[in-house]
Amino acid sequence: MLSGNMLKVLQMLSEREMTFSELKKSTRMSEKMLESVVNSLKDRDYIADDGEKFKITENGKEMIKKTQL
Repeated sequence: MLSGNMLKVLQMLSEREMTFSELKKSTRMSEKMLESVVNSLKDRDYIADDGEKFKITENGKEMIKKTQL
């Protein structure tokens, strides 16, 4: 199961790609907390990054669908 913070980041990235700074500002999480959330989501293959922006993966989209049931 995903934490509320993980779901929040997934939801934001399902709407558009975002930089770390944009995510930090939008989520109001501390840098350390956001780093932890991002790393956990990347480890689960729910998000990916191109070195600049984060985006949701197909696995991430499926997870959002499951949580909305």
